[in-house]
This record gives sequence, structure tokens and C-alpha cells, in this order.
Amino acid sequence: MRGILATLLASLAVLYALFVLLSEDRGTPSGSGLTNNSERISDVGDRLMQTIMLQRQRQSQDYAASPDTDRIIKVQQALKDDGFYSGPVDGTMRQSTREAIRSFQQSNHLNVTGTLDDDTARELGVQ
Repeated sequence: MRGILATLLASLAVLYALFVLLSEDRGTPSGSGLTNNSERISDVGDRLMQTIMLQRQRQSQDYAASPDTDRIIKVQQALKDDGFYSGPVDGTMRQSTREAIRSFQQSNHLNVTGTLDDDTARELGVQ
């Protein structure tokens, strides 16, 4: 969830930067709008690439240090111990992990979402 939110915020920042770049007057002589637009597009592309690279660095650093990774490992292990999960216990929320959570929720008469909500975590013994 945190990764999705970070990506969304980065996308909004890029859109805002694009708006600012395309709105500002760069003092290009009139009649040369094509050059002005080409320069703006080039600048936007450069800034976009910088933003994407910085965001990827932040996400990889956040992922490595994320407490969610430890929690997902505990969930995967609990699901594996209970016979609902047979995939790797590595802290990555894969489709197979979501399917195991769904099966666990259904078997335990919980709201079936495939996500780790509070009731599911409590039932699994993962806090």
C-alpha cells in the first residue's frame, strides 16, 4: 500500500512539474513557438526521468527497510503453517499470498478481501 501511495504522489509531482513547465514564459521570441514547445518537452522529459530515478531509489530503500516486509513474512509463515500457503516466505505480497489470505479468510468466516486487515491479522496471530 505504501508503495502505491508513493507512486501516486510521485505521479502527481510529475504532473505538477509538467503543468508549471508548460505554463511558464521562457522568454522565447514570438513566432518560435515550435522551438519553445520542443525545449519545454525536452525539459519535462529530463525532469521526469530524474523524478522516476529518484522515486525508484526511494522505493528500493523503503522496501529494504520496510517493517511491512517483516509482517508479510510472519503472515506467509502463519499461512504456510496452517496449510493455506505453499509459496516462498520472503515478505513479498504476491498473488499467491493474496489467494492464501482469501482462503484463510473464507475458512475462518472472515470478510473475504485477500488483504491483511486487522481481523485477519489477529486470527493469524500476527500483530
